[in-house]
Amino acid sequence: MNKQKSIFSKILQYSKESSIILGLYFIGEGLVSLLDIPFPGSIVGMLLLLFALNLNIVKLHDIHAVSDFLLKYMPLFFIPAGVSIMGSYQQMANHTFTIIAIILLSTFIVMSSTALVLQYFLNKEEK
Repeated sequence: MNKQKSIFSKILQYSKESSIILGLYFIGEGLVSLLDIPFPGSIVGMLLLLFALNLNIVKLHDIHAVSDFLLKYMPLFFIPAGVSIMGSYQQMANHTFTIIAIILLSTFIVMSSTALVLQYFLNKEEK
């Protein structure tokens, strides 16, 4: 009986945490649709989640288990994109150097912006 109670409580926990994340995702999609913003709704939803976490509207422990699960299996989400790229190899073959340049430039931009944001938050935490 105790094991069934444990499984049931886990299901409730995952349902609650998923509801929070999916709710913010759907709000982001709705905002993009209503306001006609040229921005992906999923990104707006992630920004809403970031603001909710920073403003303590959503506590980290409220989404911890589902977040850990999603991060643990994140590589699986890249499989469809990888297969799609492999399927369009012939179209991309003519643009090899352009694609390599874009990959290097975007990697540099992401790493630089991540370092700047991290430095900002570390300095903010020290004060």
